[in-house]
Amino acid sequence: MSGPPDLVAFAFHWLEYLGLLGGLGSFVIRRLGRLTPHIPWARPPMHIAFATALVGGFGLLLLERDALVAIRVVLEGLALLLCLRGSGYVALPAVLAALLLPGHLHGPGSLFGAELHVLSAGMWAGGVLALGSLRPPEGWASAEARMLLQRFGRVAFIAFGVTALTGVLRASELLHDVTDLWTTTYGVVLALKLAGVLVMLALAPLWRRGPAEAYAAVVVVAATALLAAFPFPA
Repeated sequence: MSGPPDLVAFAFHWLEYLGLLGGLGSFVIRRLGRLTPHIPWARPPMHIAFATALVGGFGLLLLERDALVAIRVVLEGLALLLCLRGSGYVALPAVLAALLLPGHLHGPGSLFGAELHVLSAGMWAGGVLALGSLRPPEGWASAEARMLLQRFGRVAFIAFGVTALTGVLRASELLHDVTDLWTTTYGVVLALKLAGVLVMLALAPLWRRGPAEAYAAVVVVAATALLAAFPFPA
């Protein structure tokens, strides 16, 4: 890595990551809610997620004047428009925008691995964010809420495994030595992100008492956005 992170860019990256990952997670939760028996309240507010992504993407566009960012902003705007119109095609621009997300995952290395990491993170961490936006009528200890959590748990288990594997492979490409985790700023932020992921896993069994895992997910996404704000060497 070269130079410190751009904190203004970090703020916009954070909004964009939260919006797009939360939007992808909302697809997962809504789909799980439509399984039999149907859970009618399992409908996270996708329009808020995509509006958040659009604000973040537009802020980055003003900062960077980059063609790739402009494409993402168009896709995010299209996803928001289709969402507000109730279109069933909203997933396409949302997924494409997520695949074009910037940051430490899209530096040198495997593009396929980076895209797989983003999509699996959207299903797992994004799903956690989407769950955190819900308020079950009878609380998270109710039978319907437990059913939804069980359905999501089966998806999250696989998605987390893919996210963890691709994340470790990516980190091994970007860090020259394990000591970089505590001797470089980038490594320290990455270590904090890993700690946040462990906290999320520890909080997962406690959903009946409230969505504490979703708050931890917000912090993990913040660390991801901060990593994205680090400039890469040419």
